[in-house]
Amino acid sequence: MTQDKPISFTLRFVLGLAAAGIALVLMNRAAEFIVQLLFAWVIVLSAGPLFYWLQKKGVPGWLTLIITLLAIIAVFGSLMVVVIVASNRLAELLTTYTVQIEDFKASVAEFLEGLGVSGANASDSAGLVDPTRILNFYAGIIAGLAATFGDIIFIFMIIIFSLVEAFNMPAKIAAELKAGNEYVQRLADFAADIRRYVSITTWIGLLVGAIDTVFFVIMGVPLPLLWGLLAFLLSYIPVVGFWLAAIPPTILAFLESGPLAALVVFFGIVLINAFFDEVFKPKMLGEGLDLAPVMVILSLAIWTAVLGPLGAILSVPVTMIFKELILEADDQNQWIARLMGKGDKKPPPAVSEEEQAVVV
Repeated sequence: MTQDKPISFTLRFVLGLAAAGIALVLMNRAAEFIVQLLFAWVIVLSAGPLFYWLQKKGVPGWLTLIITLLAIIAVFGSLMVVVIVASNRLAELLTTYTVQIEDFKASVAEFLEGLGVSGANASDSAGLVDPTRILNFYAGIIAGLAATFGDIIFIFMIIIFSLVEAFNMPAKIAAELKAGNEYVQRLADFAADIRRYVSITTWIGLLVGAIDTVFFVIMGVPLPLLWGLLAFLLSYIPVVGFWLAAIPPTILAFLESGPLAALVVFFGIVLINAFFDEVFKPKMLGEGLDLAPVMVILSLAIWTAVLGPLGAILSVPVTMIFKELILEADDQNQWIARLMGKGDKKPPPAVSEEEQAVVV
């Protein structure tokens, strides 16, 4: 009797690549539903500290659920108002800068012609740095956020059922862990990591957004609340998030008050956001998520292409799901997960029952 030969690495790679391609196409078709589901999950994770703090204080379960939901509604409703009002105001605002934008493009084209670039190529190159085009990209992110929040009933159904299940989940997970279910152990560890990451990132992002908003008001940047909200949302993207958040208010400061104001706004945002992102957040997160910087950039590009503009905000959590729950769970693919990591991952801390709870 001959022994079956194992499937070659090349064949496994090709099959895996084909399966990943099909999965990404299907995810792109269902992007709206997936984004709503992930946003509801992020909201539940962010509300987790309040939920369990109320439980520790002995607040009855039904009152804990109501208070948590009211807090979510207050924050959620405020964000909705800012997004809807400010996005409409942005569209109106861009029309008032038509003259400044055309003068800027003409100046860039003239500068390029002075360097020896032909007239037609200089005009095309100037169009690449058109402030309107850049701001319209960010307007697409804001519009996508408004569209995602549009189906409020669906999102809140997920939130409510997730919070209700959080009462029962610790006992279920404890039973599986006692039975020696290794995948549930991996799921619990991952849930603890991602819940801690999302909750800390959310609260630090809110603080950064508030400080940025005050700074924009002082500098006279139009729509300060909108750009403060954008700084909060982009705080979920490590490494490049605060650089992306600096672009729109810098452009508007340039159009409104000139290049000096734009430089002050740009460096002000970078200093504020870099302090929290590079100094304050690592102290709270410790090792943080085991994801190499290059993988952050790649995940940002891939999930933006698959899920739309809001895929940029959700790119890191989605990549971590793929890395820790799929690749690391397979002995033959763990080397890929190690290549995606920073290379200095330490053993995960012990997981409490509360951290095991929010895995939905």
